[in-house]
Amino acid sequence: MALHLYLINRGILITPFHNMTLCCPSTSMADVDKLIATLDEALAELLAIPGARE
Repeated sequence: MALHLYLINRGILITPFHNMTLCCPSTSMADVDKLIATLDEALAELLAIPGARE
C-alpha cells in the first residue's frame, strides 16, 4: 500500500490488485524512465525505515 501511495502522489498509477503497469502506445521512454527512477526512490526510502529489512 505504501508503494502505491508513494507512486500515485508522484503522478504514477499502477493497479493495486495486480501490480501491473499498463502502457498505451503513446508511452514514451521518458515515462518509463520516470517510473523506474520513482520506484528506485520509493524502495530506497521504504528500505531505510528501521526494521524494514528484517
